[in-house]
Amino acid sequence: MGAIKRAPAHPIQAHIGVDGCRAGWFHVCLAGGELSGGIASHISDIVARADAADQVFIDIPIGLLESGPDGRRCDAEARRLLGPRASSVFNAPLRAVLDQQSYAQANLLSRELSGKGLSKQTWNICAKVREVDGVLRTDAKARAMLREAHPELCFYGLAGGRPMQHNKKTGEGFTERLALLERYLPAAGEFVAAALARYPRSQVARDDIVDATVCALTASLREHWHSLPACSEHDAEGLPMAIVYCQPCQAEPVVPLRKSP
Repeated sequence: MGAIKRAPAHPIQAHIGVDGCRAGWFHVCLAGGELSGGIASHISDIVARADAADQVFIDIPIGLLESGPDGRRCDAEARRLLGPRASSVFNAPLRAVLDQQSYAQANLLSRELSGKGLSKQTWNICAKVREVDGVLRTDAKARAMLREAHPELCFYGLAGGRPMQHNKKTGEGFTERLALLERYLPAAGEFVAAALARYPRSQVARDDIVDATVCALTASLREHWHSLPACSEHDAEGLPMAIVYCQPCQAEPVVPLRKSP
């Protein structure tokens, strides 16, 4: 296990899944039959190392509203599909909220601009949303390769249109998701176990590794991609407000697959 790797003479398109973690961003790369991963301190590090043709699916809101009470349509549609896992889809913050220095200030501004307060869960990811939003607004390469995904929606699609039965933080939820990953990626269990052994929980949580892995898998199944909403909406900066996942499908397992040591 290590950083994203590419054979220099014959570049291979990589499918990269990214999830925020305590140490920065945990990324999983599926390329040329090899599964590798690691931690990057900044999303721009992942973009810089990736090839221009790579697909990067990241679990963070992309495309933000400036004001208004309705929220992003993609979030509402994702919650509708996820049923018992709907609470895993946080409302994306308004862009102006990202620059606030405290939760109290951000909550007040959110109420002024939308008529709704800001949840603590959304506030807790605002720093990472600001980081990604800043990169997307200034880096054309990032705009071309980064797409928003949501792990629970990815699992929903891979399970044939069925939300996961258990919360991902529980042992049952971990087992349920890993079994589904192994249906498509037979070495996923070994890869996740190796990542858990290498990185302490103070740096990356168990579900961060699983979530990044399912995002990488979803990125690799392009023929099955579907977007919420079906017709993408864009924010004031031209960024798409759309969540990509796999339509319920019977995709072939990705084999053979080797895990990076």
